[in-house]
Amino acid sequence: MKVFIIGLDGASLDLLLPWIEAGQLPGFARLVREGCHSNLESVPNQRSAAAWTSFQTGKNPGKHGIFEFYERIPNTYDIRFVNGGNRDGASFFRLASDAGRCVVAINVPMSYPAEAVNGAILAGLDAPGSRSKGFSHPPDLIDEVEAATGTYVIEPGLTGCIVNGEIDRAVRLLQEELDSKIRVTRFLMSEYPWDLFVTVFRSTDAAHHCFWKYHDSEHPLFDRTAARKYGSVILEAYQRIDRFLLEILDGLGGDTMLLIVSDHGCGPKHPAGNQLNLWLESMGYLAYEKDRAGPGNLVTRLVGEAYRWTLAKTPRRTKEHLWRVLPGLRNRVQARLCFSGIDWARTRAFSDSLFPNVWIHVKGRDPFGIVEPGRPYESLCDEIATRLRASRDEASGQPIVDEVFHRSRIYSGLHVDGAPDLLVRWREDTRIRGLAIPSQPDGVSGSARRRADAGRPFIPGEDYRVISGDHRLNGILLCKSPAQGAPGRLQCRAGLVDVAPTVLYALGVPIPDDMDGEIVTPLFGPAFLASHPPLRRKPEAGGGAGPPQVTSYAKEDEEQVRQRLRGLGYLE
Repeated sequence: MKVFIIGLDGASLDLLLPWIEAGQLPGFARLVREGCHSNLESVPNQRSAAAWTSFQTGKNPGKHGIFEFYERIPNTYDIRFVNGGNRDGASFFRLASDAGRCVVAINVPMSYPAEAVNGAILAGLDAPGSRSKGFSHPPDLIDEVEAATGTYVIEPGLTGCIVNGEIDRAVRLLQEELDSKIRVTRFLMSEYPWDLFVTVFRSTDAAHHCFWKYHDSEHPLFDRTAARKYGSVILEAYQRIDRFLLEILDGLGGDTMLLIVSDHGCGPKHPAGNQLNLWLESMGYLAYEKDRAGPGNLVTRLVGEAYRWTLAKTPRRTKEHLWRVLPGLRNRVQARLCFSGIDWARTRAFSDSLFPNVWIHVKGRDPFGIVEPGRPYESLCDEIATRLRASRDEASGQPIVDEVFHRSRIYSGLHVDGAPDLLVRWREDTRIRGLAIPSQPDGVSGSARRRADAGRPFIPGEDYRVISGDHRLNGILLCKSPAQGAPGRLQCRAGLVDVAPTVLYALGVPIPDDMDGEIVTPLFGPAFLASHPPLRRKPEAGGGAGPPQVTSYAKEDEEQVRQRLRGLGYLE
């Protein structure tokens, strides 16, 4: 059969089902009524770069090698950017194309450079720009698309608007971008033959991040007056997609499987992840320089506020000029903001203070590492994990950590060493106000330390005082197909890595043996399963078909990607 996939970045059944019950999403209601639905478990770190790459490959991040939009440069505290060309393993776009199927893909994150498939591809947000070399396949596809549908916008830039207080402009850009992606999808559906069609709406995730506090009356920053104006922005984004979904349901042929998937779920953002370095300090794992309140700290705050003002207030062209003229400035500012005042000689563990992870400061791996590898490393990981599991909420005193994972427990493959040593998973069944910070050896209370830290100029895209929505573990899987099993909620546990093998099975394309995912068999009826045994194939030598083209960004392209990811909150 043919397969049509709609990706809704960050969508959750916790949002969809109540709106369906209230009669506000008739298209989704029809799909749930006539088809199957389920939670779809994300990758362990719930980060978009890792998740959408697992979506494409059916592999865990330890195999495909992408954990974030960037990776640490070995033996340094610096980073470099990655894109889809750095992926280890073949996408299901490539596998389907190699098997003779026609493929169209639009806006899938981590798909730059566009693969030369039998069909058409417009790359995702890891592309520097729509005019960058390799953005589309065929190369002139972007010209054809813009001539028919208008200027193509990769990302609408909502976060920058929110940081700058331009909320009405953010609403307008959100609506315009959704309408633009719908026009592009309609155009390519009609102009290009396809057996596999994938289109991703990323603006749902941006809406969650930027407008959650207006939508959620229990959010600490909820304001009733502002909510009357902006409380329906997230719903209205889904309603725009819902109207398009009705078109799709009416227009798809009887030989087509329709899938709706998301890379992770959504929920309220809280400051606990930003407070991990304070917690590590309170437990004696991280040390700051003694003169923490001295001139150096003041300089850091001034630099940070200047940086924040530059990101929020200056025109895009001015910022691009600054980054080109002073290419090393941003890295130095970022390092100062994230690791300001850390005494590396006395630090055994640290976080980037943005995402819920901990790096052990390992001797021989980190420039100033002090923890011996082997048993001392393992013992320290176990000790920190045990203490984190016992950590409490600063307001309620309730436990807030669901689990702490060592990377070797949640990832497998050749690239596991690229992941942080520990991953913290917060509880999702309780409201978290912040991570309780014990008193310090110098007599300063945890609350006082936290108040001082509150003045720290967070990177705008991860400042919980501005960005109010965040990622959750469970995304969505909705399906309607000519070969489906019984409609209703699936009685199985489905994961994002299961999408690729399921799609290949529906297309009749052999599934590589090294995929971690499995076919979601409840999506298919018994008769279809019995008459269509899965086709399997051994991976090619070296672990499978390699990446389409390992691509290092040119300096100017890297700055464009860096700016976009910072604005989205995906970069420290």
